[in-house]
Amino acid sequence: MQKSAYRYGIILLLLGPFTYFASGTSSLSALIPSIFGLILILCGYIANNEKLRPHAMHAALTVALVGILGITPMLLADGMDFVKGDAERPWAVFASFITCIALILFLIDGIKSFRSARKT
Repeated sequence: MQKSAYRYGIILLLLGPFTYFASGTSSLSALIPSIFGLILILCGYIANNEKLRPHAMHAALTVALVGILGITPMLLADGMDFVKGDAERPWAVFASFITCIALILFLIDGIKSFRSARKT
């Protein structure tokens, strides 16, 4: 499970600076995906300790869920404009979409991992 935290954390960590520089704006909100990435990587690192692993992974999944719930309203509001090509901030919608997908996939991996651990 901590490998998933590292994998998705690195994707999100790199997404922040990419969208920051690609958008050409100086908005620090473009780095929000990196914050999620750092938290996932930190939780993955803490999970290397056997005693702390369940707590760290629960924290990582909670962060992922909070991120999904926070990003979804913006995607619903601006997503159709992005599809039509009328988005005011296309890079923000793109970064939000990738962040949401990465967090959803991480959440799915985590749920599968916890279900598998419970069965054994």
